[in-house]
Amino acid sequence: MEASNDEVAIVRCGTTKGDIKLKLVREWSPNGYDRAVELFERHFYDHSHFFRAVPKFLVQFGISYSKDKELVSSAKKRIQDDPKHDPPIKFHPGIISYAGSGPNSRTSQMFFSYGGKALGTQLWETPIGEVIEGMEVAEQFYSYGDMPPWGKGPVQGKIYNGPQYIEDNFPLIDKFLECSVERSGGAVDAAARFDDGDDSVANEAKDDFETNGEGDDGESGSDEEAEGSDNYLISEEERKLIKQPMRLGGPNALANGNKLKGIGGFPHSQNMIFPVALGFMFIALFVSLRGRSKDTAKMN
Repeated sequence: MEASNDEVAIVRCGTTKGDIKLKLVREWSPNGYDRAVELFERHFYDHSHFFRAVPKFLVQFGISYSKDKELVSSAKKRIQDDPKHDPPIKFHPGIISYAGSGPNSRTSQMFFSYGGKALGTQLWETPIGEVIEGMEVAEQFYSYGDMPPWGKGPVQGKIYNGPQYIEDNFPLIDKFLECSVERSGGAVDAAARFDDGDDSVANEAKDDFETNGEGDDGESGSDEEAEGSDNYLISEEERKLIKQPMRLGGPNALANGNKLKGIGGFPHSQNMIFPVALGFMFIALFVSLRGRSKDTAKMN
């Protein structure tokens, strides 16, 4: 039984500043909703940090310390963008969306909007829900400033090695404690109606629900479709140079004339192939002409 667009999920989370309550809405962004609910249900975000808190802009999270290798691997698989909601949902404080780096780049990183004006311009930033209780808590999350080079906050790439990096260097950063999820509407209520005391009927409905990719493992699509869908869209050499992943966008990115868009977006390495190749062609031409000039001089 497929999830329907009128399904919603209430997510209750403890944090080091207090409790927050989120409402995720499938009708706003079906693909984004399905991934988010799956990760919250599987406790992917439990005890992870709000590693990027920028006042009047956003607070970002989504790098897990889970020991479940299958879960972490699944969370790295990119999902397809959803069409912008009609009418568009305005990014007031509390709106929840994904951080991304380009088309179809959503994985596990999300943010709560603090009301930043630059938010919501990219397709991958289609909202999936909002904070309905405890926004005053979320606005108190400690900020060391934005990530480098815009601030002195944590470098994202180093967080993937475990919580020690933040705990040793940024001890005041807040984090999730534990989250619980309650779905309602759509397929959830339909499945509940099958529970009439006959276990065989209930199990049949449950099997149908899980077969369509909405069970505990929450996975859909083949391994081939997920191939190469790692969070990092830059080469290993580039990663070593900048020592942080793709999501580099900040509140000053557009003001400084950068080509970074939305919540992050280091230019894809493939976009550099043509200018680099063109540069090598000019160099080769210059060396060739110079060699011919020397040969002509010798003949004279």
